[in-house]
Amino acid sequence: MTVAWGLLIVMVIIGIVVQRRKREQFAFLHALLLLTTMIILSTIFIVTAIVLAYMFSSSFPHLHMGSLFLLYGLVIIIAGVFLYLVLRLLNRIRPLSVTTLTIIEYYIQWSLIYATIYQIVFENLLRTLKIIKNVSSLTAVSANVLLVAGLSSFIASWIAVVLFKFTHEEI
Repeated sequence: MTVAWGLLIVMVIIGIVVQRRKREQFAFLHALLLLTTMIILSTIFIVTAIVLAYMFSSSFPHLHMGSLFLLYGLVIIIAGVFLYLVLRLLNRIRPLSVTTLTIIEYYIQWSLIYATIYQIVFENLLRTLKIIKNVSSLTAVSANVLLVAGLSSFIASWIAVVLFKFTHEEI
């Protein structure tokens, strides 16, 4: 049995246990689907914004972009505001519960913590043990690119949830 099957079995068991609740029976599933949608939308938005910023800066050779750290932070914040507007629209169509939004926050926190642990283990431990020779450079680059995109999308989703809950006086 692989780890993936074990994880799937654990998730099904947890799902059965938590779904005994009468109200908001599928809150964990709704939260997962909404978070997945938010991550996809924010990733598209972030990639589009970065491409547009690059094209804009390339069109004007004397224009300096300034700090890429600040530019990227600004793009993430704008993506969060964009997702906030999407959440407001979704709330008009089908009201979003505080429980679902709180579960999304937990998913984001858990994912960020897991990604950080994963990064620490594989960047420091593997380098120290000299196992990195067995890992192809293409795999390492792909993992880093995916990590940056994923973490950015999680942060943008978190901003959207906090803004939504704040405007509805739920936090």
